[in-house]
Amino acid sequence: VNGVGRETADSIILYALEKPTFVVDAYTYRVLVRHGCIDSDSDYEQIKEYCQMYLPEDVELYNECHALFVRVGKEHCKPKPVCLNCPLERFEHYVEA
Repeated sequence: VNGVGRETADSIILYALEKPTFVVDAYTYRVLVRHGCIDSDSDYEQIKEYCQMYLPEDVELYNECHALFVRVGKEHCKPKPVCLNCPLERFEHYVEA
């Protein structure tokens, strides 16, 4: 649909239609890049495939995982990171995103 991006489309599919598809947003990208999970030049589909490769195909799990990426992104993995007390601190591999 013209004017609807992949993130919006996947959000509708996951949250409204309750079909398992992983939603990738700026928080997901920043957390995964900073922890060395993906390259900074990874595109939307590559990030989505990466997440779906490691998670069972489950609507509730994708919903919860996306919410956790958003939470970590807002509270810790900000443009200027706050790594202290981050739940991912033990996996720390900070890279500029």
